[in-house]
Amino acid sequence: PRADAYKGLKIVFQLTSADTVIHQTLMSQLKNYLGVAPDMQVEVVCHGGGLGMLIKSTSVVQKEIKAFADKGVSFVACEFAMKKRKVTHEQLVAGAGSVISGVMEIAKKQQEGWSYIKL
Repeated sequence: PRADAYKGLKIVFQLTSADTVIHQTLMSQLKNYLGVAPDMQVEVVCHGGGLGMLIKSTSVVQKEIKAFADKGVSFVACEFAMKKRKVTHEQLVAGAGSVISGVMEIAKKQQEGWSYIKL
C-alpha cells in the first residue's frame, strides 16, 4: 500500500523488556514507520524492565529518544514502576515523560482507537 494508506494511524507500544537490543530495534522500527507515515501518532509506554530505556544511567538510546520526541513521538514511564525502583523524574532521559499507570495508559489509548503492540 501507498503511504497515504497509513494516514491517521495511532500506535501505542508497551515496552517491558530491559534488553537493550530490543530498545535499539525499537528505534530502528520507529525510523522505518515514521519514514513511511510521518504523521502517525506513536506513544511508547515503558514499565517493568522497559523503564530502563528511559533512565539516563541505563539507556543506550538517549539520543534517539530525544530526536523522536522532538518529532512528536511520546515516550512515557509508568510512575508506579518509577516509585518501585525509586526513580525520580530528574533521572529520566531528555524527551521522556510519565503517566500514573502504564497499563491504564495503554487501556485508555485502546479505548481511544489506538492500536496496541507489545514488545
